[in-house]
Amino acid sequence: MDVDSDSDWNWDFYKELVEDVEENKNIIACSNCGKCVGDCPAAKVSNFNIRNIIRKVLRGDKSVLKDSDIWHCYLCEHCQRVCPKDNINIPLLIINLRNESFKKGFGPRYNDLRKYVEMSERFLTTGVVVEEPLGEPLSKERIDELIEICNFARIKYVFKASNINKNKNKKKKTKKS
Repeated sequence: MDVDSDSDWNWDFYKELVEDVEENKNIIACSNCGKCVGDCPAAKVSNFNIRNIIRKVLRGDKSVLKDSDIWHCYLCEHCQRVCPKDNINIPLLIINLRNESFKKGFGPRYNDLRKYVEMSERFLTTGVVVEEPLGEPLSKERIDELIEICNFARIKYVFKASNINKNKNKKKKTKKS
């Protein structure tokens, strides 16, 4: 277990995030129990670990804005449902960190974006983010929010363009045969 001294903590970044989205103040209540990571679908397919992200935020480590990790989260809210603490909204924190990443000029790397597009494609075609059910379906409000995020990020456009390219490649292959 890591032991931190007072000099390891810098609250400025945390305060900036709370100023931006007040609900982020609740992440300080995180007890580092690991329930959020245990069944996290993103953690199953990547190195995503929300505990590490929260730790970086609380330490004032802005390198989290450059990390791939913030782009691996599926925003499925599973973490929020299993968290023993009240009002820790991890998906909201992730969205806030992604926005800050864009503001600082970082954004996702190609491989991160590709994974995000694959997740969005699965959502738009099957209505689910992960292949295994998360215990209960997403609420209509959450689905509408995800659709709005996909529209804002032009995921439907990327998905449509991807399908057009796939169809062109199939036609080329059939002509060669």
